[in-house]
Amino acid sequence: MLSARCPNATAQVLSRNSALDYIVLRNIQDIASISMEWDGLLAQSRCNRAFSCSKWYLATPYVLPDLKPFVVVARRQGVLAGIFPLWLDTNRKEAGFPDDYSDHPDIIAADDDWETITGVLSFALQGTSEYSRISLKHIKPDSNCTRGAQELRWRLDKEEKLALQNLLPYAVLDLRCGYNEYLKGLGRKFRLNLNRMRSKAQREGLTVCELRPEALSPESLPELFLSLHESRFEKGTSLKSVCASPQAWIHHIFPALFAVRRMRVFALLHKGRIAAIDLGMVAQSGMYAWNGGFLPEIACYDPGKLLIHKAIEQCCSEGLTEYDIGWFGQPYKVHWNPTIRYIGELVFDTRS
Repeated sequence: MLSARCPNATAQVLSRNSALDYIVLRNIQDIASISMEWDGLLAQSRCNRAFSCSKWYLATPYVLPDLKPFVVVARRQGVLAGIFPLWLDTNRKEAGFPDDYSDHPDIIAADDDWETITGVLSFALQGTSEYSRISLKHIKPDSNCTRGAQELRWRLDKEEKLALQNLLPYAVLDLRCGYNEYLKGLGRKFRLNLNRMRSKAQREGLTVCELRPEALSPESLPELFLSLHESRFEKGTSLKSVCASPQAWIHHIFPALFAVRRMRVFALLHKGRIAAIDLGMVAQSGMYAWNGGFLPEIACYDPGKLLIHKAIEQCCSEGLTEYDIGWFGQPYKVHWNPTIRYIGELVFDTRS
């Protein structure tokens, strides 16, 4: 591993009466050794509780084995203050977040700890001979990455607002008004159809619910998900966009996330068995709809719609304020009356 006290003046600034020390972890075993600290810090941050957790990072080699770990760690008097979970693509001489693998990756630090947020970014921007640029993909405009980069620009007297590149629209349901008011905001025809499907499912003995680890063994989730996902999408699955065989990754990561409820599981039960499933990744103030599937024989009940409704209902009952249903490239999402937000990419040239 590479260890250094950052020479950059920006990263040397004192915070909470102590300077920051930096180290780069390059070995998976070393990274695993700080997993408890990592996830403890994550709870203080604005980052997604699944995509930014240690378990997600440690599982990455199952789908992207050619990437090399490069985790910038900041400590203040020995206490973990920040994590910049990068990967090295040595063929492209690039460090950053992998493409088409997870959404909303970020610098992990407490929201108000500007010294750490800008410090780990500034440290990484010094570069090494191994990479000549940093590419931060799929990040949000209010992410620590974006905020930190903007802060560094302001410190250099560059007042113009930083702009993300390669923007993608995402559909986010604003639930701050509560369940009843949110439903009132949906189109009348769509709302009537939703209620009709809910009534039909109830009359015919279908149950929509959230599955918890005490009712569904975490170890059984991967096969359940894969069978339902493949029933729904067959060869058209998006899971193979990054890895030709994602099964090993799913078997490794799903039980770990589900056991600690960083992943939430919503299901439709039909004749005593699970006939549809939808997975949600926990965020700071809501959930992110990730993926799912269902058996062909229940397509007539519009299971996707029923599962989205259940997730919305659950978010509202827990006081969560948003449900992110992902990329706004599928026509059905417009009916849920989303707010359109954009994610994008920041690229930095680290050559001197």
